[in-house]
Amino acid sequence: MWELRLILILIGVVFIAAVYLLSRQKKSRSGELRRKAPTLKESNLPDMPSDPAADLPMSPMRRSEVPVTSKVGDTNPGSDTKQLILALHVACREQSGFAGTDVLSALESAGLHYGQYRVFHRLTQNGVQQSVFSVANMVEPGVLDPDALSGMRVPGLTLFLLLPGPQNGVAACADMLATARSLARQLDGEVLDETHSTLTTQIAQGIRERILEFQGGMSGQ
Repeated sequence: MWELRLILILIGVVFIAAVYLLSRQKKSRSGELRRKAPTLKESNLPDMPSDPAADLPMSPMRRSEVPVTSKVGDTNPGSDTKQLILALHVACREQSGFAGTDVLSALESAGLHYGQYRVFHRLTQNGVQQSVFSVANMVEPGVLDPDALSGMRVPGLTLFLLLPGPQNGVAACADMLATARSLARQLDGEVLDETHSTLTTQIAQGIRERILEFQGGMSGQ
C-alpha cells in the first residue's frame, strides 16, 4: 500500500513538472515553430497492480543500486493518518537541459543512491536503510537510470519529501534544500519551489513553518 502511494506521488510531481516545462517552452519560443513538449499520457503511466499490496516492478539491481525500505507511518487501508508532501525543483537555465553525465556526477557527489522506482534517494544511515527524500527526472516518466543518463539531456530534477518519514521533518527538509542548492551549483541550475517560482529565503521559511505546523498537528492527535 505504501509503495503504491509513493509511486502515485511521483507520477503527480512529474506531471506538474511537465506542465511547467511545456509552459516555459511556449513562452521562450513565441513566434517560432512549436515543438511538442513531453506530456504525461495515460499510456506512459507505470502499470499499477490490481492488488495495492502487490509488489511494484523494480529495475534489475546493479552494484551501485541500494534497496530502499519506504514504509513509514500508518499504511493500513482506510487509515486517516495525515501526510505532507513537499517538493523542490532544480531547473536548467537553458532549453537544452543538463548533460546526463553531469547529472549523474552531481547526484553521486551529493551522496544520493540509485534504488527503487529507478530514482535516487537520500538514505538513512541506521541499520535498515530508508528513503528520507527522493530525486527524480523533472519530466515523464521520472526515471534517472544511470546506464541511460550518459546519452540523455535532463531539463531538470525534482526532489520530493513525504512526511511523516524516518527523520524529523525539519531536519529532512533542511537536508533536501541543501542538496537542491548543491545540485544547482554543480549543474549551474536554479532552485524552484513546488509552484516553480524562484526559491527565496521567505519561501524556505514558509516551508519550515508548514512542517512545524504539520508536526504539531500530528503530535496533538
